[in-house]
Amino acid sequence: MNQPVFNCLDFRREKTADPRHLSEAAEEHLIACPACQSFSRRINAQERLLQEVVSIDVPDSLAERIIVSQRSRTRAPFALWALAASLMLSVGMGVQFWHTAPDREHVAMAVEHVRHEPEALMSTRLIEPERVAQVFENFGAHVRVPLSAVRYVKLCPVPGGTGWHIVFDTAKGPVTVLLMPQQTERKARIITASYDGMGVHVEPGGQGFFAVVAGDKEQARAASAMLSQHVSWSSIGPLASARDS
Repeated sequence: MNQPVFNCLDFRREKTADPRHLSEAAEEHLIACPACQSFSRRINAQERLLQEVVSIDVPDSLAERIIVSQRSRTRAPFALWALAASLMLSVGMGVQFWHTAPDREHVAMAVEHVRHEPEALMSTRLIEPERVAQVFENFGAHVRVPLSAVRYVKLCPVPGGTGWHIVFDTAKGPVTVLLMPQQTERKARIITASYDGMGVHVEPGGQGFFAVVAGDKEQARAASAMLSQHVSWSSIGPLASARDS
């Protein structure tokens, strides 16, 4: 008996029911369907916004201040407005800091993302090279030589939008590559560094930049060089290079 075809309606039902956990059929459909990729980005953006809202630290006694302000509205209407403005300013400054952080923030962000998805490194299901090529093309890159050792591909919410989380095998073990959209007009620099016991190589490419995360700096740099033999990254302007020891 033929298995029923997994379609866009099936994907949207599954994505809205549990945005963070998709079945294998849903993941395969997502890789090949631009319409569902767009839908997934919208859902991920809503999830990210909700997380930002619930993670805001509410000042102590805020509720009491609001009650007092409401009771004395005619006497001090400006007090509550100033408190709300102060809270929004704090949130805005936090967002601005993230978007203007130095290049090492890309390194830290990549490692933290990998830490939060440990199941990615445990996956053993090989992804078809054609599907992998579609992912890179959607990111603005071109696969010259097929990548046949990819065993994890997932669309993930990241600062600045939605990116791709990919795991591929190398002679020294599995390596993660994150395809990240451009966050600001300031281009990412080439940097290889260590963070929290892992090595990361960051480089501009495609629609933003990519980060290769491995066991150490040498492995990350070697994996990036190997990846560049397979993938042609589009030019996004002059590069400033920084190699950190």
